[in-house]
Amino acid sequence: MNHFVYEMPVKVYFGENGVEKHLGNELSNYGPTIMLAYGKGSIKKNGIYDQIVDVLKKSNKRVVEFPDIPANPTYEKVLEGIELYRKEKVDLILAVGGGSVVDCCKIITAGTETDEDIWNLQFEKNTVPEKMGKFAVVLTLSGAGAEMDCLGAATREATHEKKTFVGSYAKFVILDPTYLMTIPLSVFMPGVYDSLSHCMETYFGKITNVSDLMNEGLMKDIIFHMKELINGNDTLEVRSNLMWDASLIQTFLFAVGKQGDFQAHSIENALGAFSHGTHGKQLAVLQPVYYRAIYQSDVKRFAGFARNVMGICETGSDEEIAAKGLDALEKLIKDAGFAITFSELGYGLTEEVAKAVSENCNVSEDGIRPLTRREIYQILMRCR
Repeated sequence: MNHFVYEMPVKVYFGENGVEKHLGNELSNYGPTIMLAYGKGSIKKNGIYDQIVDVLKKSNKRVVEFPDIPANPTYEKVLEGIELYRKEKVDLILAVGGGSVVDCCKIITAGTETDEDIWNLQFEKNTVPEKMGKFAVVLTLSGAGAEMDCLGAATREATHEKKTFVGSYAKFVILDPTYLMTIPLSVFMPGVYDSLSHCMETYFGKITNVSDLMNEGLMKDIIFHMKELINGNDTLEVRSNLMWDASLIQTFLFAVGKQGDFQAHSIENALGAFSHGTHGKQLAVLQPVYYRAIYQSDVKRFAGFARNVMGICETGSDEEIAAKGLDALEKLIKDAGFAITFSELGYGLTEEVAKAVSENCNVSEDGIRPLTRREIYQILMRCR
């Protein structure tokens, strides 16, 4: 195994009525000014906003609102948040939402204690500020696992660049699975696939160790509950398990001592700067095509995935079993109601955009095998 240091500082409150039970006590550890950050306002329709504001008022906090965080955070919105944080002398950001809201707030914390532009700081100087702002999370949509790590993505729209920043870890996270029951299945399911994609990206690396055996169990749990949703068993128990699955994979426990294969993720991030599409939906288009392009370079690993995760019990060569495992993955994606091409998603991928993405996305050296820029372009064109 590779050498590693493992530390996960995030404190999680999982369960029903988490806001009423825990938020007030946690807020007592911070100063008077709370920046309440959220998206386009769904929390005002489902009652979560009123619930949180009531706790903030009872805790004698001054609330500074930061609404309208977009589904794919922009760097411009991040800069707006940094300016507000400084101007109002904020003591804690409370991010209420899903992965996009969490990512935006996480990146904001990276820029609150430095006068330098954090885009230049992190991507030109390859430096991360030692001191950052503070944030916490009340999660209302699971899948991305953003509540558990220190990484967040944002797009600079002027240049069509989507980058992953290093921010701070959340001081605490409230995971109330009852919040998920207000989310339509069509909105919830892409997050479920996002969780599975994170598992697969971690799994398909060059090294095999105990992390992979644990990962197989997590993937099987996600797939089992994903099929429960597909079959109409949409219950609190099912969504509760999927909520915790999503958080678990982003603790990076399943990545210690090994590299992963995040090539498809890098392609999707670069494409997202143009399409602004839903992350999980675009990964569901890209990953099967990508895996078919590389699986013959490590047939044994893909055969193991087919047998141990996708439940392929048939006899045959490793190559035949590996291919059937990818067939099963594609079937799962279709059964879940996902599009399998960008055109089905309603996005018309042009040759110009495919070329721009293939020329500018990161090329992974840690996966099954590195792709050429030409191969990335060909994968994108096969996804049209």
